[in-house]
Amino acid sequence: MRDDIRLVALTFPDLPQGERETPIDLKRLLYKGGPSLPPNQIQQAIEQGFLGKALPERVELVTRVHEFISGKLAGGGSPITAKKQVSEFNQFFIWAERTEVLLALTNLEASYLQWAEYLHHRFKVVKDLAERSAYSAALHLGAVVDAVLERERSIIRLTRLKRPSDRKSPQGLQAEKQSLHDTFNFGHLLQDICDGLPLSAIWQMRIQIHLRGGGVLVPWTGGSAPRIERVLAHWEVRSFEERAREFESDRSLNRRGRRSVVNLRILAELLMFIGQTGMNLAQASKLKLRHYNYSSDIDGYKVRDYKARRGGEILFEIFSEYRHHFERYLEWRRSLFPESDELFPIIREGSHETRAPLFNLIISACKQANVPWVPPSKLRGTRVNWMLRRSGDPDLTAEVAQHHKQTLLEVYERPSLQRAAGEVTRFWLANDPVLAQVDPARAAAPGQCDGKAVASPAKPATAPSPDCIRPSGCLWCEHHRDIDSLDYVWCLACFRHLKILEVSKHAFPSAADKQAHPAQHAIDRLSEKLTWFGDSNAKRSSWVDEALARVEEGHYHPEWAYLILAIEEAVQ
Repeated sequence: MRDDIRLVALTFPDLPQGERETPIDLKRLLYKGGPSLPPNQIQQAIEQGFLGKALPERVELVTRVHEFISGKLAGGGSPITAKKQVSEFNQFFIWAERTEVLLALTNLEASYLQWAEYLHHRFKVVKDLAERSAYSAALHLGAVVDAVLERERSIIRLTRLKRPSDRKSPQGLQAEKQSLHDTFNFGHLLQDICDGLPLSAIWQMRIQIHLRGGGVLVPWTGGSAPRIERVLAHWEVRSFEERAREFESDRSLNRRGRRSVVNLRILAELLMFIGQTGMNLAQASKLKLRHYNYSSDIDGYKVRDYKARRGGEILFEIFSEYRHHFERYLEWRRSLFPESDELFPIIREGSHETRAPLFNLIISACKQANVPWVPPSKLRGTRVNWMLRRSGDPDLTAEVAQHHKQTLLEVYERPSLQRAAGEVTRFWLANDPVLAQVDPARAAAPGQCDGKAVASPAKPATAPSPDCIRPSGCLWCEHHRDIDSLDYVWCLACFRHLKILEVSKHAFPSAADKQAHPAQHAIDRLSEKLTWFGDSNAKRSSWVDEALARVEEGHYHPEWAYLILAIEEAVQ
Protein backbone atom coordinates (compact mmCIF):
# COMPACT_ATOMS: atom_id res chain seq x y z
CA MET A 1 0.00 0.00 0.00
CA ARG A 2 1.30 3.46 -0.87
CA ASP A 3 1.82 5.81 2.03
CA ASP A 4 -0.63 8.33 0.57
CA ILE A 5 -2.54 8.37 3.87
CA ARG A 6 -0.22 11.26 4.81
CA LEU A 7 -2.32 13.43 2.54
CA VAL A 8 -5.58 12.60 4.37
CA ALA A 9 -6.71 15.24 6.88
CA LEU A 10 -7.41 13.73 10.30
CA THR A 11 -7.44 16.98 12.25
CA PHE A 12 -10.33 18.77 13.97
CA PRO A 13 -10.69 22.38 12.73
CA ASP A 14 -13.73 22.88 15.00
CA LEU A 15 -11.66 22.33 18.15
CA PRO A 16 -10.43 25.63 19.64
CA GLN A 17 -6.63 25.83 19.69
CA GLY A 18 -4.19 28.32 21.19
CA GLU A 19 -1.47 30.10 19.27
CA ARG A 20 1.27 27.72 20.40
CA GLU A 21 -0.81 24.58 20.78
CA THR A 22 -0.22 21.77 18.32
CA PRO A 23 -3.49 20.89 16.54
CA ILE A 24 -4.91 17.50 17.45
CA ASP A 25 -4.24 15.06 14.61
CA LEU A 26 -5.28 11.39 14.61
CA LYS A 27 -2.71 10.64 11.93
CA ARG A 28 -0.30 9.70 14.70
CA LEU A 29 -2.45 6.62 15.43
CA LEU A 30 -1.66 5.16 12.00
CA TYR A 31 2.02 4.63 12.79
CA LYS A 32 3.58 2.24 15.25
CA GLY A 33 5.08 4.29 18.06
CA GLY A 34 3.17 7.40 17.01
CA PRO A 35 0.75 7.48 19.99
CA SER A 36 3.69 7.62 22.43
CA LEU A 37 5.44 10.60 20.83
CA PRO A 38 4.80 14.21 21.96
CA PRO A 39 2.29 15.94 19.63
CA ASN A 40 4.81 18.55 18.46
CA GLN A 41 7.20 15.85 17.17
CA ILE A 42 4.73 13.77 15.18
CA GLN A 43 4.75 15.64 11.88
CA GLN A 44 8.53 15.75 11.67
CA ALA A 45 8.84 12.07 12.59
CA ILE A 46 6.36 11.12 9.84
CA GLU A 47 7.99 13.28 7.17
CA GLN A 48 11.49 12.01 7.95
CA GLY A 49 10.31 8.40 8.00
CA PHE A 50 11.26 7.66 11.61
CA LEU A 51 7.91 5.90 12.20
CA GLY A 52 7.97 3.91 8.97
CA LYS A 53 4.83 3.59 6.88
CA ALA A 54 1.22 3.79 8.01
CA LEU A 55 -0.19 0.43 9.11
CA PRO A 56 -2.97 -0.49 6.63
CA GLU A 57 -5.07 -2.38 9.21
CA ARG A 58 -5.49 0.80 11.27
CA VAL A 59 -6.62 3.09 8.45
CA GLU A 60 -10.32 2.26 8.42
CA LEU A 61 -10.56 2.25 12.22
CA VAL A 62 -8.88 5.64 12.66
CA THR A 63 -10.86 7.15 9.77
CA ARG A 64 -14.18 6.11 11.32
CA VAL A 65 -13.15 7.42 14.72
CA HIS A 66 -12.28 10.76 13.12
CA GLU A 67 -15.61 10.89 11.28
CA PHE A 68 -17.59 10.23 14.47
CA ILE A 69 -15.81 12.84 16.63
CA SER A 70 -15.86 15.43 13.80
CA GLY A 71 -19.57 14.82 13.29
CA LYS A 72 -20.29 15.34 16.98
CA LEU A 73 -18.36 18.62 16.99
CA ALA A 74 -20.13 19.84 13.85
CA GLY A 75 -23.46 19.07 15.53
CA GLY A 76 -22.63 21.24 18.57
CA GLY A 77 -20.92 18.59 20.70
CA SER A 78 -18.68 19.55 23.61
CA PRO A 79 -15.01 20.24 22.71
CA ILE A 80 -14.04 18.99 26.16
CA THR A 81 -15.72 15.61 25.50
CA ALA A 82 -14.05 15.41 22.08
CA LYS A 83 -10.60 16.04 23.57
CA LYS A 84 -11.29 13.45 26.26
CA GLN A 85 -12.27 10.85 23.66
CA VAL A 86 -9.16 11.56 21.58
CA SER A 87 -6.99 11.29 24.68
CA GLU A 88 -8.53 7.98 25.75
CA PHE A 89 -8.17 6.55 22.24
CA ASN A 90 -4.51 7.57 22.23
CA GLN A 91 -3.98 5.84 25.60
CA PHE A 92 -5.80 2.79 24.24
CA PHE A 93 -3.38 2.63 21.28
CA ILE A 94 -0.36 3.05 23.59
CA TRP A 95 -1.57 0.11 25.69
CA ALA A 96 -2.26 -2.01 22.59
CA GLU A 97 1.24 -1.42 21.20
CA ARG A 98 2.83 -2.23 24.55
CA THR A 99 0.86 -5.48 24.91
CA GLU A 100 1.08 -6.31 21.16
CA VAL A 101 -2.69 -6.34 20.67
CA LEU A 102 -3.79 -6.01 17.04
CA LEU A 103 -5.58 -2.73 16.30
CA ALA A 104 -8.08 -3.05 13.48
CA LEU A 105 -11.76 -2.52 12.90
CA THR A 106 -12.39 -6.28 12.73
CA ASN A 107 -11.12 -6.98 16.25
CA LEU A 108 -11.96 -3.64 17.89
CA GLU A 109 -14.55 -5.17 20.20
CA ALA A 110 -12.19 -7.85 21.50
CA SER A 111 -9.37 -5.31 21.95
CA TYR A 112 -11.67 -2.96 23.86
CA LEU A 113 -12.78 -5.73 26.23
CA GLN A 114 -9.13 -6.65 26.89
CA TRP A 115 -8.34 -3.02 27.63
CA ALA A 116 -11.34 -2.73 29.97
CA GLU A 117 -10.11 -5.81 31.83
CA TYR A 118 -6.72 -4.14 32.12
CA LEU A 119 -8.36 -1.08 33.72
CA HIS A 120 -10.33 -3.32 36.08
CA HIS A 121 -7.11 -5.06 37.11
CA ARG A 122 -5.42 -1.72 37.80
CA PHE A 123 -8.04 -0.42 40.23
CA LYS A 124 -8.89 -3.81 41.75
CA VAL A 125 -5.47 -5.44 42.14
CA VAL A 126 -2.67 -2.96 41.40
CA LYS A 127 -4.69 -0.13 42.99
CA ASP A 128 -2.92 2.64 41.05
CA LEU A 129 -6.18 3.82 39.46
CA ALA A 130 -9.42 4.96 41.06
CA GLU A 131 -12.59 3.05 40.20
CA ARG A 132 -14.30 6.21 38.95
CA SER A 133 -11.33 7.03 36.69
CA ALA A 134 -11.35 3.53 35.21
CA TYR A 135 -15.07 3.68 34.54
CA SER A 136 -14.84 7.18 33.05
CA ALA A 137 -12.06 6.14 30.64
CA ALA A 138 -13.98 3.06 29.51
CA LEU A 139 -17.18 5.09 29.15
CA HIS A 140 -15.63 7.76 26.89
CA LEU A 141 -13.88 5.23 24.69
CA GLY A 142 -16.90 2.92 24.69
CA ALA A 143 -19.11 5.68 23.24
CA VAL A 144 -16.77 5.93 20.23
CA VAL A 145 -16.55 2.14 19.84
CA ASP A 146 -20.35 1.85 19.92
CA ALA A 147 -20.67 4.43 17.14
CA VAL A 148 -17.88 2.98 14.99
CA LEU A 149 -19.25 -0.57 15.26
CA GLU A 150 -22.87 0.67 15.08
CA ARG A 151 -23.78 -1.21 18.22
CA GLU A 152 -27.29 -0.92 19.66
CA ARG A 153 -26.23 -1.96 23.16
CA SER A 154 -23.42 -0.17 24.97
CA ILE A 155 -20.24 -2.23 24.93
CA ILE A 156 -19.30 -1.14 28.46
CA ARG A 157 -22.06 -3.45 29.71
CA LEU A 158 -19.97 -6.41 28.54
CA THR A 159 -17.14 -5.44 30.89
CA ARG A 160 -16.70 -5.83 34.64
CA LEU A 161 -16.46 -2.09 35.08
CA LYS A 162 -19.51 -0.73 36.88
CA ARG A 163 -20.57 2.80 37.61
CA PRO A 164 -19.27 3.65 41.09
CA SER A 165 -21.91 4.10 43.73
CA ASP A 166 -22.89 7.67 44.53
CA ARG A 167 -23.27 6.69 48.18
CA LYS A 168 -21.21 8.98 50.35
CA SER A 169 -19.13 7.40 53.06
CA PRO A 170 -18.92 9.37 56.30
CA GLN A 171 -15.61 10.76 57.47
CA GLY A 172 -14.21 9.94 60.86
CA LEU A 173 -13.64 12.66 63.43
CA GLN A 174 -9.89 12.76 62.81
CA ALA A 175 -10.27 12.84 59.02
CA GLU A 176 -12.84 15.63 59.25
CA LYS A 177 -10.62 17.73 61.49
CA GLN A 178 -7.63 17.05 59.24
CA SER A 179 -9.58 18.18 56.18
CA LEU A 180 -10.42 21.54 57.77
CA HIS A 181 -6.87 21.89 59.07
CA ASP A 182 -5.44 21.31 55.58
CA THR A 183 -7.89 23.77 54.03
CA PHE A 184 -6.99 26.49 56.56
CA ASN A 185 -3.27 25.93 55.95
CA PHE A 186 -3.85 26.13 52.22
CA GLY A 187 -5.79 29.37 52.67
CA HIS A 188 -2.95 30.81 54.74
CA LEU A 189 -0.50 29.95 51.95
CA LEU A 190 -2.70 31.70 49.37
CA GLN A 191 -2.86 34.77 51.61
CA ASP A 192 0.94 34.75 52.03
CA ILE A 193 1.43 34.58 48.26
CA CYS A 194 -0.96 37.49 47.68
CA ASP A 195 0.69 39.56 50.42
CA GLY A 196 4.20 38.68 49.25
CA LEU A 197 3.74 39.69 45.60
CA PRO A 198 2.84 43.39 45.55
CA LEU A 199 3.56 45.39 42.42
CA SER A 200 7.02 46.35 43.65
CA ALA A 201 8.05 42.71 44.06
CA ILE A 202 7.01 41.75 40.52
CA TRP A 203 9.95 43.66 38.98
CA GLN A 204 12.60 42.13 41.27
CA MET A 205 14.97 39.43 40.09
CA ARG A 206 14.92 37.54 43.37
CA ILE A 207 11.66 37.25 45.31
CA GLN A 208 11.21 35.78 48.76
CA ILE A 209 7.73 35.24 50.21
CA HIS A 210 7.81 34.87 53.98
CA LEU A 211 5.28 32.34 55.28
CA ARG A 212 3.39 32.86 58.53
CA GLY A 213 4.18 29.32 59.63
CA GLY A 214 7.88 29.90 59.16
CA GLY A 215 10.07 29.42 56.14
CA VAL A 216 10.40 31.22 52.84
CA LEU A 217 8.81 30.55 49.45
CA VAL A 218 11.09 31.40 46.51
CA PRO A 219 9.17 31.51 43.21
CA TRP A 220 11.04 31.08 39.94
CA THR A 221 11.64 34.39 38.16
CA GLY A 222 14.02 33.32 35.41
CA GLY A 223 17.02 34.81 37.16
CA SER A 224 18.77 33.93 40.41
CA ALA A 225 22.10 34.28 42.14
CA PRO A 226 24.67 31.65 41.13
CA ARG A 227 24.70 28.69 43.52
CA ILE A 228 28.42 28.37 44.14
CA GLU A 229 29.90 27.41 47.49
CA ARG A 230 33.17 29.30 46.96
CA VAL A 231 33.60 33.03 47.30
CA LEU A 232 32.68 34.76 44.04
CA ALA A 233 35.25 36.71 42.10
CA HIS A 234 34.73 40.43 41.61
CA TRP A 235 33.88 40.01 37.93
CA GLU A 236 31.27 37.32 38.79
CA VAL A 237 29.59 39.56 41.33
CA ARG A 238 29.68 42.47 38.87
CA SER A 239 28.18 40.29 36.12
CA PHE A 240 25.31 39.16 38.35
CA GLU A 241 24.59 42.72 39.50
CA GLU A 242 24.45 43.89 35.91
CA ARG A 243 21.98 41.17 35.00
CA ALA A 244 19.87 42.06 38.03
CA ARG A 245 19.80 45.75 37.09
CA GLU A 246 18.87 44.89 33.52
CA PHE A 247 16.10 42.59 34.76
CA GLU A 248 14.64 45.14 37.15
CA SER A 249 14.84 48.04 34.70
CA ASP A 250 12.67 46.13 32.22
CA ARG A 251 9.13 46.83 33.45
CA SER A 252 7.40 44.61 30.88
CA LEU A 253 5.90 41.13 31.02
CA ASN A 254 8.04 39.85 28.14
CA ARG A 255 10.19 37.76 30.43
CA ARG A 256 8.90 34.24 31.01
CA GLY A 257 9.93 34.16 34.65
CA ARG A 258 8.09 37.41 35.37
CA ARG A 259 4.95 36.10 33.69
CA SER A 260 5.22 33.04 35.92
CA VAL A 261 5.30 35.22 39.06
CA VAL A 262 2.31 37.26 37.88
CA ASN A 263 0.38 34.08 37.12
CA LEU A 264 1.23 32.75 40.59
CA ARG A 265 -0.54 35.65 42.27
CA ILE A 266 -3.49 35.65 39.83
CA LEU A 267 -4.05 31.92 40.45
CA ALA A 268 -3.81 32.47 44.22
CA GLU A 269 -6.33 35.32 43.96
CA LEU A 270 -8.63 33.14 41.85
CA LEU A 271 -8.59 30.35 44.44
CA MET A 272 -9.12 32.89 47.23
CA PHE A 273 -12.09 34.29 45.31
CA ILE A 274 -13.59 30.81 44.85
CA GLY A 275 -13.17 30.08 48.55
CA GLN A 276 -14.94 33.34 49.45
CA THR A 277 -17.80 33.30 46.94
CA GLY A 278 -18.34 29.56 46.41
CA MET A 279 -18.40 30.12 42.64
CA ASN A 280 -17.21 27.23 40.48
CA LEU A 281 -13.95 27.46 38.55
CA ALA A 282 -15.51 27.72 35.08
CA GLN A 283 -17.61 30.72 36.10
CA ALA A 284 -14.99 32.51 38.18
CA SER A 285 -12.23 32.24 35.57
CA LYS A 286 -14.47 33.84 32.91
CA LEU A 287 -15.67 36.83 34.93
CA LYS A 288 -15.16 40.23 33.35
CA LEU A 289 -13.80 43.30 35.09
CA ARG A 290 -16.63 45.67 36.01
CA HIS A 291 -17.09 48.91 37.86
CA TYR A 292 -18.25 47.25 41.05
CA ASN A 293 -20.83 48.58 43.45
CA TYR A 294 -21.01 47.18 47.00
CA SER A 295 -24.26 47.01 48.94
CA SER A 296 -24.11 45.94 52.58
CA ASP A 297 -25.65 42.63 53.49
CA ILE A 298 -25.60 40.36 56.52
CA ASP A 299 -21.91 39.66 57.33
CA GLY A 300 -20.78 40.86 53.91
CA TYR A 301 -21.54 42.62 50.66
CA LYS A 302 -23.57 41.97 47.55
CA VAL A 303 -21.39 42.99 44.63
CA ARG A 304 -23.23 44.43 41.63
CA ASP A 305 -22.30 45.94 38.32
CA TYR A 306 -22.41 49.70 38.96
CA LYS A 307 -25.34 51.57 37.39
CA ALA A 308 -25.81 55.33 37.54
CA ARG A 309 -29.42 55.29 38.77
CA ARG A 310 -29.86 51.86 40.29
CA GLY A 311 -27.84 48.87 41.40
CA GLY A 312 -27.30 46.33 38.66
CA GLU A 313 -27.63 42.58 38.77
CA ILE A 314 -25.92 40.84 41.69
CA LEU A 315 -22.72 39.27 40.38
CA PHE A 316 -21.54 37.59 43.57
CA GLU A 317 -21.50 37.96 47.36
CA ILE A 318 -18.40 38.32 49.51
CA PHE A 319 -17.63 38.47 53.22
CA SER A 320 -16.94 41.92 54.61
CA GLU A 321 -13.37 40.96 55.60
CA TYR A 322 -12.59 40.05 52.00
CA ARG A 323 -13.59 43.41 50.47
CA HIS A 324 -10.29 45.17 51.31
CA HIS A 325 -8.30 42.23 49.95
CA PHE A 326 -10.40 42.15 46.75
CA GLU A 327 -10.06 45.88 46.11
CA ARG A 328 -6.31 45.66 46.68
CA TYR A 329 -6.12 42.94 44.04
CA LEU A 330 -8.20 45.02 41.59
CA GLU A 331 -5.75 47.91 41.95
CA TRP A 332 -2.78 45.58 41.41
CA ARG A 333 -4.46 43.96 38.42
CA ARG A 334 -5.35 47.29 36.73
CA SER A 335 -1.72 48.39 36.96
CA LEU A 336 -0.47 45.32 35.12
CA PHE A 337 -3.35 44.76 32.68
CA PRO A 338 -4.92 48.15 31.91
CA GLU A 339 -6.29 46.96 28.55
CA SER A 340 -7.69 43.57 29.61
CA ASP A 341 -11.35 43.13 30.57
CA GLU A 342 -10.84 39.81 32.39
CA LEU A 343 -11.12 39.79 36.17
CA PHE A 344 -8.42 37.11 36.36
CA PRO A 345 -6.22 37.74 33.28
CA ILE A 346 -4.07 34.61 33.42
CA ILE A 347 -1.19 34.86 30.96
CA ARG A 348 -1.57 31.82 28.72
CA GLU A 349 1.61 30.55 27.12
CA GLY A 350 -0.02 29.80 23.78
CA SER A 351 -3.01 27.82 25.12
CA HIS A 352 -6.53 28.74 24.06
CA GLU A 353 -8.56 31.06 26.27
CA THR A 354 -11.32 28.47 26.65
CA ARG A 355 -8.95 26.04 28.32
CA ALA A 356 -9.41 25.73 32.08
CA PRO A 357 -6.60 27.30 34.15
CA LEU A 358 -3.79 25.01 35.23
CA PHE A 359 -2.61 25.32 38.81
CA ASN A 360 0.88 23.85 38.41
CA LEU A 361 2.44 26.98 39.95
CA ILE A 362 0.24 26.72 43.06
CA ILE A 363 0.88 22.97 43.36
CA SER A 364 4.63 23.61 43.14
CA ALA A 365 4.33 26.29 45.86
CA CYS A 366 2.41 23.83 48.06
CA LYS A 367 5.20 21.26 47.72
CA GLN A 368 7.83 23.86 48.55
CA ALA A 369 5.87 25.06 51.61
CA ASN A 370 4.87 21.51 52.63
CA VAL A 371 1.17 22.39 52.51
CA PRO A 372 -1.49 20.01 51.08
CA TRP A 373 -2.90 21.06 47.71
CA VAL A 374 -6.66 21.71 47.81
CA PRO A 375 -8.26 21.81 44.31
CA PRO A 376 -11.10 24.26 43.59
CA SER A 377 -13.81 21.59 43.74
CA LYS A 378 -12.68 20.43 47.19
CA LEU A 379 -12.32 24.05 48.29
CA ARG A 380 -15.96 24.74 47.41
CA GLY A 381 -17.13 21.48 49.00
CA THR A 382 -15.32 22.22 52.25
CA ARG A 383 -16.82 25.71 52.34
CA VAL A 384 -20.36 24.42 51.80
CA ASN A 385 -20.07 21.66 54.41
CA TRP A 386 -18.52 24.04 56.94
CA MET A 387 -21.44 26.45 56.48
CA LEU A 388 -23.92 23.58 56.72
CA ARG A 389 -22.42 22.37 59.98
CA ARG A 390 -22.26 25.85 61.49
CA SER A 391 -25.80 26.85 60.51
CA GLY A 392 -27.55 23.48 60.57
CA ASP A 393 -29.92 24.95 57.97
CA PRO A 394 -29.84 23.33 54.48
CA ASP A 395 -32.14 25.99 53.02
CA LEU A 396 -29.94 28.87 54.18
CA THR A 397 -26.75 27.10 53.07
CA ALA A 398 -28.19 26.33 49.64
CA GLU A 399 -29.17 29.98 49.20
CA VAL A 400 -25.74 31.27 50.21
CA ALA A 401 -23.96 28.67 48.04
CA GLN A 402 -26.29 29.47 45.10
CA HIS A 403 -27.52 25.88 44.75
CA HIS A 404 -30.86 24.16 44.79
CA LYS A 405 -31.39 22.40 48.11
CA GLN A 406 -31.55 19.02 46.35
CA THR A 407 -28.20 19.69 44.62
CA LEU A 408 -26.65 20.71 47.93
CA LEU A 409 -27.75 17.53 49.71
CA GLU A 410 -27.08 15.11 46.84
CA VAL A 411 -23.77 16.47 45.52
CA TYR A 412 -22.02 18.70 48.04
CA GLU A 413 -23.06 17.50 51.49
CA ARG A 414 -20.68 15.03 53.10
CA PRO A 415 -21.90 12.84 55.97
CA SER A 416 -20.32 14.17 59.13
CA LEU A 417 -19.76 11.83 62.06
CA GLN A 418 -19.08 14.82 64.30
CA ARG A 419 -22.30 16.57 63.27
CA ALA A 420 -24.34 13.35 63.63
CA ALA A 421 -22.92 12.77 67.11
CA GLY A 422 -23.83 16.34 68.04
CA GLU A 423 -27.39 15.96 66.77
CA VAL A 424 -27.89 12.68 68.63
CA THR A 425 -26.47 14.21 71.80
CA ARG A 426 -28.71 17.27 71.56
CA PHE A 427 -31.75 15.05 70.95
CA TRP A 428 -31.19 12.96 74.04
CA LEU A 429 -30.32 15.99 76.14
CA ALA A 430 -33.71 17.40 75.23
CA ASN A 431 -35.62 14.16 75.73
CA ASP A 432 -33.79 12.23 78.45
CA PRO A 433 -33.02 14.27 81.60
CA VAL A 434 -30.70 11.51 82.83
CA LEU A 435 -28.29 12.34 80.01
CA ALA A 436 -28.88 16.04 80.59
CA GLN A 437 -27.12 15.63 83.95
CA VAL A 438 -30.38 16.18 85.85
CA ASP A 439 -30.48 14.32 89.16
CA PRO A 440 -32.79 11.34 88.53
CA ALA A 441 -35.80 11.03 90.81
CA ARG A 442 -35.91 8.06 93.13
CA ALA A 443 -38.48 5.57 91.86
CA ALA A 444 -40.98 4.08 94.27
CA ALA A 445 -40.05 0.69 92.86
CA PRO A 446 -36.51 -0.62 92.27
CA GLY A 447 -34.78 1.48 89.59
CA GLN A 448 -34.77 5.12 88.56
CA CYS A 449 -37.31 7.63 87.26
CA ASP A 450 -36.77 10.44 84.73
CA GLY A 451 -40.17 12.08 84.52
CA LYS A 452 -43.79 12.23 85.58
CA ALA A 453 -46.03 9.18 85.81
CA VAL A 454 -47.24 8.06 82.35
CA ALA A 455 -48.94 4.68 81.92
CA SER A 456 -47.38 2.30 79.42
CA PRO A 457 -49.61 0.90 76.63
CA ALA A 458 -48.61 -2.59 77.80
CA LYS A 459 -50.24 -2.14 81.21
CA PRO A 460 -53.04 -4.68 81.90
CA ALA A 461 -56.42 -3.18 82.72
CA THR A 462 -56.41 -4.52 86.29
CA ALA A 463 -52.77 -3.66 87.02
CA PRO A 464 -51.98 -0.69 89.29
CA SER A 465 -51.70 2.64 87.50
CA PRO A 466 -48.43 4.55 87.96
CA ASP A 467 -48.78 7.36 90.48
CA CYS A 468 -45.22 7.69 91.88
CA ILE A 469 -46.51 6.33 95.21
CA ARG A 470 -47.10 2.60 94.81
CA PRO A 471 -44.02 0.59 93.72
CA SER A 472 -46.13 -1.77 91.59
CA GLY A 473 -47.28 1.16 89.48
CA CYS A 474 -43.71 1.94 88.44
CA LEU A 475 -43.52 -1.38 86.59
CA TRP A 476 -45.94 -0.04 83.94
CA CYS A 477 -44.67 3.54 83.75
CA GLU A 478 -43.06 4.96 80.61
CA HIS A 479 -40.42 6.76 82.65
CA HIS A 480 -39.22 3.87 84.80
CA ARG A 481 -35.59 2.89 84.12
CA ASP A 482 -33.85 -0.39 84.89
CA ILE A 483 -30.31 -0.38 86.28
CA ASP A 484 -27.69 -2.75 84.93
CA SER A 485 -26.25 -4.03 88.23
CA LEU A 486 -26.32 -6.96 90.66
CA ASP A 487 -27.81 -4.74 93.34
CA TYR A 488 -30.79 -3.90 91.11
CA VAL A 489 -31.40 -7.56 90.20
CA TRP A 490 -31.24 -8.48 93.89
CA CYS A 491 -33.75 -5.71 94.64
CA LEU A 492 -36.12 -7.06 91.91
CA ALA A 493 -35.94 -10.57 93.31
CA CYS A 494 -36.73 -9.35 96.83
CA PHE A 495 -39.63 -7.19 95.56
CA ARG A 496 -41.07 -10.22 93.73
CA HIS A 497 -40.70 -12.33 96.92
CA LEU A 498 -42.61 -9.63 98.83
CA LYS A 499 -45.45 -9.73 96.28
CA ILE A 500 -45.57 -13.54 96.41
CA LEU A 501 -45.98 -13.35 100.17
CA GLU A 502 -48.72 -10.76 99.69
CA VAL A 503 -50.71 -12.98 97.31
CA SER A 504 -50.22 -16.08 99.48
CA LYS A 505 -51.65 -14.28 102.52
CA HIS A 506 -54.67 -12.83 100.74
CA ALA A 507 -58.05 -14.60 101.17
CA PHE A 508 -60.29 -14.23 98.11
CA PRO A 509 -64.08 -13.89 98.51
CA SER A 510 -66.08 -16.68 96.90
CA ALA A 511 -67.30 -14.38 94.11
CA ALA A 512 -63.77 -13.54 93.09
CA ASP A 513 -62.21 -17.00 93.06
CA LYS A 514 -61.45 -16.74 89.35
CA GLN A 515 -60.20 -13.15 89.52
CA ALA A 516 -56.43 -12.50 89.56
CA HIS A 517 -54.96 -10.55 92.44
CA PRO A 518 -53.51 -7.16 91.36
CA ALA A 519 -50.18 -8.20 92.89
CA GLN A 520 -50.05 -11.14 90.43
CA HIS A 521 -49.45 -8.66 87.59
CA ALA A 522 -46.45 -7.32 89.48
CA ILE A 523 -45.12 -10.86 90.03
CA ASP A 524 -45.44 -11.64 86.31
CA ARG A 525 -43.78 -8.36 85.34
CA LEU A 526 -40.91 -8.84 87.77
CA SER A 527 -40.46 -12.43 86.53
CA GLU A 528 -40.20 -11.12 82.96
CA LYS A 529 -37.47 -8.69 84.01
CA LEU A 530 -35.52 -11.40 85.85
CA THR A 531 -35.89 -13.74 82.86
CA TRP A 532 -34.54 -11.04 80.52
CA PHE A 533 -31.53 -10.48 82.75
CA GLY A 534 -30.95 -14.21 82.99
CA ASP A 535 -31.09 -14.76 79.22
CA SER A 536 -29.11 -11.64 78.30
CA ASN A 537 -25.55 -12.82 78.91
CA ALA A 538 -23.46 -14.90 81.29
CA LYS A 539 -22.65 -11.99 83.58
CA ARG A 540 -26.27 -10.95 84.09
CA SER A 541 -27.30 -14.59 84.42
CA SER A 542 -24.88 -14.93 87.34
CA TRP A 543 -26.53 -11.88 88.94
CA VAL A 544 -29.94 -13.58 88.76
CA ASP A 545 -28.58 -16.82 90.26
CA GLU A 546 -26.90 -14.92 93.09
CA ALA A 547 -30.03 -12.82 93.78
CA LEU A 548 -32.35 -15.87 93.93
CA ALA A 549 -29.85 -17.67 96.18
CA ARG A 550 -29.81 -14.73 98.60
CA VAL A 551 -33.62 -14.65 98.74
CA GLU A 552 -33.74 -18.39 99.41
CA GLU A 553 -31.21 -17.95 102.25
CA GLY A 554 -33.31 -15.13 103.74
CA HIS A 555 -30.71 -12.50 102.89
CA TYR A 556 -32.97 -9.70 101.69
CA HIS A 557 -32.17 -6.35 100.11
CA PRO A 558 -32.25 -3.48 102.64
CA GLU A 559 -34.90 -1.78 100.51
CA TRP A 560 -37.44 -4.56 101.25
CA ALA A 561 -36.03 -6.47 104.21
CA TYR A 562 -38.18 -4.83 106.89
CA LEU A 563 -41.42 -5.40 104.92
CA ILE A 564 -40.61 -9.01 104.05
CA LEU A 565 -39.63 -9.85 107.63
CA ALA A 566 -42.80 -8.16 108.95
CA ILE A 567 -45.05 -10.26 106.69
CA GLU A 568 -43.17 -13.48 107.42
CA GLU A 569 -43.57 -12.91 111.17
CA ALA A 570 -47.28 -12.15 110.69
CA VAL A 571 -47.74 -15.39 108.76
CA GLN A 572 -46.09 -17.36 111.55
